[in-house]
Amino acid sequence: MPHTASLASDNLTLEIAGGKGRSLAHLIASGFDVPHGFVVTTSAYRAFTRDIQSQILSLAKPALVDGAPSFERSASDISSLFDDTTLSDDIRRAITATYESLPEGTPVAVRSSATAEDLPELSFAGQQDTFLNVIGADAMIDAVRSCWRSLWTPQAMNYRYEMDVDQADVAMAVVVQTMLPSAVSGVLFTANPATGARDEIIINSSFGLGESIVSGQVTPDTFVIDKETHGEIDTTLGDKAITISSVNDGGTVTEETTAEQRNIASLSPPQIEELSVLAQKVETAFDHLPQDIEWAIVDDQHWLLQSRPITNLPVEPPADVTWPEIPDAYLLKRQVAENMPDPLCPLFESMYLKGLFDTQKWPEGWPWEGIYTKNWMKNFVVTTVNGYAYQAIYKTSADSWKNYEKETKTDQEKSSWWMNLRRAFSMPTYAIDQMKGGPLHFIYLITAIFRSFRKFPSIDRWEQQQLPDYLAEIKRWEQQNPREATEQELMMGLRALNLAEARYWHALRAIIGTAKMTDGGLQKFLEEHAPEQSMISGTFLSGFSSKTLDAEANLRAIADQVREDPLLNELLLLTPASRLLATLAETPDAATLLRSIETHLQTYCRQVFNLDFVEPSLAEQPGPFLVNLKALVRTPGQDLETRQKNVTRNRHSAMKRALKFFKGRTRIEFLRLYWTARVNYPAREEALFYMGLAWSTFRPWALELGRRLADDGTLSQPDDIFYVSSEDIDAALSARASDQSMPPLGEQATRQRHLRQQRFRMHQPAAIPALETDDTSPHSTLRNNEENSSTLKGFAVSPGTVAGIASVIMTPDDFHKMQPNSILVCPLTTPAWTQLFPHAIGLATDIGSILAHGSIVAREYGIPAVLGIGDVTQRIQHGQRIEIDGDRGTVTILEDEVTSS
Repeated sequence: MPHTASLASDNLTLEIAGGKGRSLAHLIASGFDVPHGFVVTTSAYRAFTRDIQSQILSLAKPALVDGAPSFERSASDISSLFDDTTLSDDIRRAITATYESLPEGTPVAVRSSATAEDLPELSFAGQQDTFLNVIGADAMIDAVRSCWRSLWTPQAMNYRYEMDVDQADVAMAVVVQTMLPSAVSGVLFTANPATGARDEIIINSSFGLGESIVSGQVTPDTFVIDKETHGEIDTTLGDKAITISSVNDGGTVTEETTAEQRNIASLSPPQIEELSVLAQKVETAFDHLPQDIEWAIVDDQHWLLQSRPITNLPVEPPADVTWPEIPDAYLLKRQVAENMPDPLCPLFESMYLKGLFDTQKWPEGWPWEGIYTKNWMKNFVVTTVNGYAYQAIYKTSADSWKNYEKETKTDQEKSSWWMNLRRAFSMPTYAIDQMKGGPLHFIYLITAIFRSFRKFPSIDRWEQQQLPDYLAEIKRWEQQNPREATEQELMMGLRALNLAEARYWHALRAIIGTAKMTDGGLQKFLEEHAPEQSMISGTFLSGFSSKTLDAEANLRAIADQVREDPLLNELLLLTPASRLLATLAETPDAATLLRSIETHLQTYCRQVFNLDFVEPSLAEQPGPFLVNLKALVRTPGQDLETRQKNVTRNRHSAMKRALKFFKGRTRIEFLRLYWTARVNYPAREEALFYMGLAWSTFRPWALELGRRLADDGTLSQPDDIFYVSSEDIDAALSARASDQSMPPLGEQATRQRHLRQQRFRMHQPAAIPALETDDTSPHSTLRNNEENSSTLKGFAVSPGTVAGIASVIMTPDDFHKMQPNSILVCPLTTPAWTQLFPHAIGLATDIGSILAHGSIVAREYGIPAVLGIGDVTQRIQHGQRIEIDGDRGTVTILEDEVTSS
């Protein structure tokens, strides 16, 4: 392989010319105007490093600095190694000869072009060096050597390390091009990188060289362009505070932009239109893959300096979104729908929603009509709008329930007092409540006091029957190997596990209902009788043992085990989470630690992040858990025992204050409500701990079925199974029995997967139609907020005030973004989210209320929390400074700009 090659060569592969060189060669071959130049190929780099490559690789390893991997020392040592290595005469001659073929004195731009950059999935943007306006062969050679060295900067090595790119596999080419004295330059995107809109072009421009924009030194002009018409949708003039220009004797100079230029657009309408047309042509040349393009204008000629795929481009948002109402129904984000915050996958929608219907008792002949199924009395149905789940409450059903309550009260008045009393001890609490304030009020008092000191029947049923039956059904299928099952047995297992999970929700619903009556009843009492005292029911109910605390205690024990062993401590903190379990398995001294982690995953990490089985648990994909374990090893935070003592102390203090404040009958009523809540309160979190447990067995069975259909050619990949309906699967299995496949079903799954990703871009309303009033009852789960207000209202669920940086965590894939001592901002929390709480100083969620999981855990951790804000994850940016007021139920944005971390 030659040491240099013209950019116009037709064989400049990634391995020869690196990402930038290959891209420029493709632009030239496609007929675009690209500055003339050549590539110093990877052959020259490999020849230069041949004798030192083994030393480079031995040095390219992280050291543990302040509990985190650092490549600073490695980079310094490798840089010294480069300085001590002589460039051979044949390499120098080859590069110099090619450079001297340019007109004498031609200034050039010398740019790094690594073999692992400008790729669709990995950009490495800005991690290697660029040198502008280089004049003379010696200066050019020095710039080439510096580009080679920049392959081993701390940031480049760390990026490859975290992205699991083998350090031995990379090499560096260098692009040398004629330097353009651009009057205006910048970058443009052939799709909107912020919104994902493919019908928009975004142009950033400023005066002088584009380095001012690429390096982030200026706020450029921004033009949003309609891709079809090339008309301007929006224009924002930046301050363009500085201008970078070439200097006659080499290098660049940075100067303040003139006041006149700062106040005018850097591009004219014709230039904008020409850039837009050019952008579309470039995108077409790269197989319609959205591009990130660097450009420059010299004497009204448009030049292309680079084009690479836009990395991490969001899926395009859906067009013309509406949220249609269902006639005669209110759609609310509550109860089971509260645990489905994301767009549902088709298999879950077709199986689980039907399972919820099938596991309730309905009047004979009551029809299942999919998302249009009507509820009846206290039975419930879940519908979907744009894939989002809502509990549908039909007005006719509400009227039926009111009539039932009226008939019940009339029947009670006709019966003798002793018959009513006898009946009351077996009645649901809501029936007893109908006696309150009436002629049978004494029966209400007797039964209420009696029940203050005993568990509700729903909790007894859950403990003695429903939970054991649920776990037994899961174990039944867990003990079987799905690979040995027939297709019919696989479907039988999926249906059985689906119904088991649906039945468990009904048990859980009763437990949650108990919480609404007990915890919610205490909260309502406090709001009515001590509105100025900022008392929250959870303060009186915190500090007791729970599965949540058991999980944290076990996790902290593992972290302590790591910290106590220097070898394990270094191994865990230096190894990326993606490779940690494999590395531990290869390390004999880590066998005990590995067993502890695996036991924890099976015991505490099979919970779901939401109720849709499309999302794997941490036991199946433990990456986020391992990220959290590493963070806990590095930053232990306040120990569990101390924190629980503080929570208990706060509870005792609150109780003393309450007993002092309430007098006479009010104090008796407070104590009655307190003891009722105290006896029944723990069951809610215990029951929630098991929610979705059946899915940890369901998913392997579903994926095995998906694997077989993929082998047949029906599906493209095993997890396509989640993007088709159960009826579709039945049809595919019938075809399979006849040795036929159904490829259109795989195409349908691909479309549904894409549609679900698009729906993530929507913001679901709290209710359809919108509620006329802002409901603040314990039954509500979302509040309405003004669009532009800097103060957001939610439900005050855990007292205290704290200000800090927001960690916006949308999914388990974001767990690595959780910063120590930050405010956790997320859609909602389930038990699977609890591992983030040791790092949180506050909590804010889109969905939830005083009865939600997040409120309970926040109080256990003693951190302020505001839930049910509705759109807090959309309004707050990651790294933004905010304040949580858990007494008033507000979140205030303190800084408009994001704080760099």
